[in-house]
Amino acid sequence: MKVENLKLRSKIQILVNLGKNFFEVLENENSNNFPGFNSIYVSNPWFIPDFVKYSLKTWSKLLSEDKISAWLQNYNLPNFSTPKTLGLVFAGNIPMVGMHDFISGFICGYNLKIKLSSKDNILMRWVIERLKTIGNISDEKIIICDSLMGNFDKIIATGSNNSNRYFEYYFAKTPNILRKNRTSIAILDGNETQKDLENLADDIFLYFGLGCRNVTKLYVPKNYNFEALSKAIEKYSFLRNHNKYANNLDYRFAIFTMNKVPITNLGHLFLRENKDLQSYVSVLNFEFYDKKEELIENINKKSEELQCVITKIDNIANRLDFGASQNPELYEYADNVDTINFLIK
Repeated sequence: MKVENLKLRSKIQILVNLGKNFFEVLENENSNNFPGFNSIYVSNPWFIPDFVKYSLKTWSKLLSEDKISAWLQNYNLPNFSTPKTLGLVFAGNIPMVGMHDFISGFICGYNLKIKLSSKDNILMRWVIERLKTIGNISDEKIIICDSLMGNFDKIIATGSNNSNRYFEYYFAKTPNILRKNRTSIAILDGNETQKDLENLADDIFLYFGLGCRNVTKLYVPKNYNFEALSKAIEKYSFLRNHNKYANNLDYRFAIFTMNKVPITNLGHLFLRENKDLQSYVSVLNFEFYDKKEELIENINKKSEELQCVITKIDNIANRLDFGASQNPELYEYADNVDTINFLIK
């Protein structure tokens, strides 16, 4: 098998060109052998064209030479004379959710064995094939597998809490990063502007709220008035016309009604007072708080369960500004685990 040693500068340029391909597809979906937004949607109805385009646009911006160079400047990246193999198991909850792990393995010089999610089989397969074409990379260097059965030196696997138990057993003897369910929250104090709340709507509704960076719970002060939030989220009212989302709305409304659970119906979102961090599609949990200091202490204790905390309050782990949850920088790692450091150890 021929070993390919791509210098770092060449790898960066390949990623930059990949980002340009994303931009070109946004301009013309018939370019670069793109499978088409409709084909992706038919394969997975949660991947509506607007959200796939949002993901492609986000990554087209991230894959710039300046951003990639700034991301990698603090690492001493090796040039493996005998490349090691990295196994990757991708989730499929949102479009291209495995992208960061993919480019991290590529930039560190690993041979890659990738198990795609059936939910993101078309889009992510196209991304991988585009990179191979741009970089003239052989099929032996990057392999898409139906299953991962050993023969790799390290593994990064992402899935649900249930699948994570399987990962922990099966990959126990292999150096690994194993990711399970996390979620994100927002803390309001009543002084948010309407623009803040409109940005919060993005944190809640982008990708139908299916990502770990989506807000599934609000913490609000006593007697908080939700009227401004109700207006702010109206821009996502089109989700009511999406069949799967509408089915979730109908189902949750029926369950809440039968069980006499108090809810506030905002048309395309139910507000439910509940202490749980995780919620359901179309449902946003909320909880009142009295003292901000006690809340901050409590939230910081839950940092291992949280991907992002959307708030203007300082001194909180994983804090982000309103609207920033689905626009992470390359150096913002999932679960705060530095993937590059893991790969170059």
